[in-house]
Amino acid sequence: MQNSLQEPGRSCGYGTGLTGLQPTALQMAFCTSAWLQLLSLLLGVSSMDKSGAGGAEEFRLLQPQDAVRVSAGETLTLTCSVTGLGPAGPVKWFKGSGGGRQLVYAERGSFPRVTRAANGSNTDFTIRISDTRPADAGTYRCVKFKKGSAADEEFRSGAGTAVTVSGFIFPDRHQVAVSAAAGTVCVLLVVLVLVSTYFFVRKKRGECSISTSLSQTPFPDTTRTQSQPSDDKDPDVLYADLQHPARLQQPKQSAPEEHSEYAAIKVTPAIAT
Repeated sequence: MQNSLQEPGRSCGYGTGLTGLQPTALQMAFCTSAWLQLLSLLLGVSSMDKSGAGGAEEFRLLQPQDAVRVSAGETLTLTCSVTGLGPAGPVKWFKGSGGGRQLVYAERGSFPRVTRAANGSNTDFTIRISDTRPADAGTYRCVKFKKGSAADEEFRSGAGTAVTVSGFIFPDRHQVAVSAAAGTVCVLLVVLVLVSTYFFVRKKRGECSISTSLSQTPFPDTTRTQSQPSDDKDPDVLYADLQHPARLQQPKQSAPEEHSEYAAIKVTPAIAT
């Protein structure tokens, strides 16, 4: 009996060499309880390790909206969130599918009309598109990427949200002002061209009428200063036209016939005596 009591004492660290006293029943019970707690703790840690290795929550990407309809000019909200443990990498938004899809939002880059609803969140990737337009209609997808050696690789994609934009978007005041100014300038240019054309044609018509009137006005023949005698006239008589030049430049009256005035001078040769 003494030997059976000594063995548990030695296992709990009690020895007879210190004081020569044997462990009591209370000490033995405390020692046994401590060993049981230590064993339970070791078993719990082992089970936690097993559950952590094989029971981790699976990564999920949630895009709950199937279809969204907005009016032009309103703000469009597209919901996306992730749960569980996933690989390191960004989450991006795309419009369309395949190689021709269009990047709508990413953490890096400039997207003037697109903002995140929960900026800085690692689980909520909801975005808002302001001032929607008919061209914004299409299917939007939230895509999770994982970092690769050369480039990011697509890891998980959402089901997609079909967006419909209805109504007419009115232009802003700046666009209206620019359009009005451009229209005014065009109208002024057209008026200027028409006025210039009118005066040019009028000037041409005036020159033509003046030249026509001048061509139709008869001018007297002033080159004839002397009249040559005809064959039946006296060769000794010299004929001269006495009509005044100023009178010749006046327009002719509607007379039945006009005659020039002449003077005849008789030249008699002197008789030698």
